[in-house]
Amino acid sequence: MTDTQSLSLLAQYVPIAIYLAILVATAVAMIVLSHLLSPRRVPTAVSWDGAYECGLRSRGLPQDRYPVKYYLIAILFVVFDVETVFLFPWALTVEAFKKSGFGGYWFTEMLVFIVILLIGYAYILKKGVLQWSSGQTGKEQQ
Repeated sequence: MTDTQSLSLLAQYVPIAIYLAILVATAVAMIVLSHLLSPRRVPTAVSWDGAYECGLRSRGLPQDRYPVKYYLIAILFVVFDVETVFLFPWALTVEAFKKSGFGGYWFTEMLVFIVILLIGYAYILKKGVLQWSSGQTGKEQQ
């Protein structure tokens, strides 16, 4: 490769370099202008470096933890929500599967999928994960 060819190849990157320079200059200018034009206030008696709480004063320490039950419910919601994500496309295309001769196969596949989810749901009910009476799950209550 000759020097003129390599210079020609590098010349193709000049617009990209200009674009990146303008991009960085715009970002820096916005940050500097917002710092220069922002109103300055003298701190009052209100603590500005504390957490913002709206409404009532918070109870307890900031280190208090949420019960695991909330996370279990969130995970269960995601699992059963993903189930519906798989059910809707299947329901929309089941007629096409019937016409192509694979209706029985795909129906059996979806039936196995639903049975597995129902077994999981029965397990969840047996463990008492969805019971909110005392803040403990079923096995911890006994």
